[in-house]
Amino acid sequence: MFKTVNNLYAFGPFVLDPAERLLYKRGAQLDLPPRAFDTLLAMVSSDGHLLEKDALMRTVWGDTVVEESNLSQVVYLLRKALHNGEHGEQYIQTVPKRGYRFVARVHEIEPDFQDPSGPVAEIGNSLSSQELAESSPLDAGTPTPPIENGSHRAAISNIQAQPLIPAVSNRRRAFVILAVLLALASFTLAAVWKKGLFNSAPTQIRSIAVLPLQNLSNDPNQEYFVDGMTDELITDLAQIRALKVVSKTSVMRYKGTRTPLPQIGRSLKVDAIVEGSVLRSGDHVRITAQLIRTATDRHIWAAAYDGDLKDVLSLQARVAAAITNEVKLNLTTEESGHFRSQASTNPEAFDLYLRGRYALNQRNLESFKTAIGFFHQAIEKDPNFALAYAGLADSRLLLVLYGENPAQLSEAKDAAEKALAIDPTLAEAHTSLAAVLVMHDWDWQGAEREFQRAIELNPNCAQAHHWYGNLLLGPEGRHDEAIAELLRAQELDPLSLIISADVGFGYYLAGKYDLALQTYQKVLAMDPNFVPAHYYLSKYYEQTAAYDLWLKEMVADQNLSGQSARAQFIQGHYTHGGFSEVMNVLASRGQFTGMPSHKNFSSDSCSAAAAKSWLQRNSEALNELEICYRSAPLTLIYLKVDPVWIKLHAEPRYQDLLRRMGLR
Repeated sequence: MFKTVNNLYAFGPFVLDPAERLLYKRGAQLDLPPRAFDTLLAMVSSDGHLLEKDALMRTVWGDTVVEESNLSQVVYLLRKALHNGEHGEQYIQTVPKRGYRFVARVHEIEPDFQDPSGPVAEIGNSLSSQELAESSPLDAGTPTPPIENGSHRAAISNIQAQPLIPAVSNRRRAFVILAVLLALASFTLAAVWKKGLFNSAPTQIRSIAVLPLQNLSNDPNQEYFVDGMTDELITDLAQIRALKVVSKTSVMRYKGTRTPLPQIGRSLKVDAIVEGSVLRSGDHVRITAQLIRTATDRHIWAAAYDGDLKDVLSLQARVAAAITNEVKLNLTTEESGHFRSQASTNPEAFDLYLRGRYALNQRNLESFKTAIGFFHQAIEKDPNFALAYAGLADSRLLLVLYGENPAQLSEAKDAAEKALAIDPTLAEAHTSLAAVLVMHDWDWQGAEREFQRAIELNPNCAQAHHWYGNLLLGPEGRHDEAIAELLRAQELDPLSLIISADVGFGYYLAGKYDLALQTYQKVLAMDPNFVPAHYYLSKYYEQTAAYDLWLKEMVADQNLSGQSARAQFIQGHYTHGGFSEVMNVLASRGQFTGMPSHKNFSSDSCSAAAAKSWLQRNSEALNELEICYRSAPLTLIYLKVDPVWIKLHAEPRYQDLLRRMGLR
């Protein structure tokens, strides 16, 4: 399958020895299954080119027919072995719908065993000190180990003193040692470089967070306006593809705090932070902003901008343009045009719009209804105000997601389409329309086009990545792509509990239960009272038959949702007859529904269908599913992939229902 290869491949702290079929990490041998080793070798030797899934499976499995899930599992094992994505190190990149690319820098070295000085000379001549620094995993975000003046020599000395490689052939063993020393020396040199001992230029800024702007008016009633300005500045910067911009959900955690900027930078994993203030006096607005490098806590730039309320979007765009200029990004023509194309707005309509966004961000049913009122008033003031229509679509959609009447999806769709008819460049409206096309029309292809357009317009839109993974890719069974999108959303919004919980749900749907459990536990460590995490954990424990733990999580879910009577109902029946007793009660249309109130799409028929499926009463379960499909179809969005329904997969009526939903 593979020709004999004598070369060694060094990347980060790893050395791959194809001839001996061994992988080392800083001298320690790592055990890989044969298929995993072959897959890694194919990736590492691909010179960074995309490897299509079909071609990769033919390379690794030959003529043996295997499913794509086999390759996904092997890639999962490799990512785990390489600690891919931890501390910023990236090795294997998923290219949605296509395949994989090995993205780490690889040094291929051909040993000359005839000349004892050959390997040493080749190593010394093949890599400059700049390349050594660039090849280190530190440049991918690994924390720099503390190195005091002169201690880098001791570090190298310590490295050389340690036994590195188990017995191989003597000559090859000697060369592997040299290759590992090279990798470790590059690690140390990069650390020294980062400490500034060689007076190197600071690294370029590629990631940024806009902290909540300060309200200088001393009027708490102006908080909606100041928060709106923060939101608009984030939105402007987020459209720059070359810049990672943290979402507002995460940065708002720091509003009113005195957390040191380097600490915020480490928490949000950004190179720089924007701080600033807003002062509004009548229709006059002053915005001040400063850019600070997080690693050194040093100011890079500061400026103040004045303007009228009707031109405030243009004012924000000038601030964003100045920041992108300071971080020396090469903007596309479309990105540059965005900063120049901001039109004047009706001051009253814009003020009402900001009040609506402020209410929307409170994230509860009453605030959504309040937001709808403000957006309608803004539209009355300016019928061509696209942002207000986009806000209206978001509000209607979130009402449904939080358990209100799904009939509002039709109104959400109308509002999103009106927003895009006025301004087709609004990523938020494309995102809302995509969600509606899934939840209201089962139009998966149309929804995918809208999600992709939203991400094209705003690559840093965490909600677009989140919903694309959670509402479309996951339900379709495209698990690798779904997890990639969810992890991207988490990267952009690292403190969002719901995104992190849905990352765990993505792992659960993909059958990666160990990762799902770890993710849920991390979410609850951040907030022990976060309802969705308890609900997801209850599903996890149901599938792993840990029913006592299922009871604990389901009771917690119901109590935290304000449904203490349901919690007592569940606990009583479980105590009396165990999990099967609870399922029998649900199957008989008992008074308990299995979904939490924050996502209460369920009806008695939906809960009864799941219970009868567990009890293997398939014909009755399918009868209930038909009723559920007509009365509460949103409950069934994960019908194809949720293991709750696995016992029905072979049933023709189940397959027909998937067909009607566009899922086969």
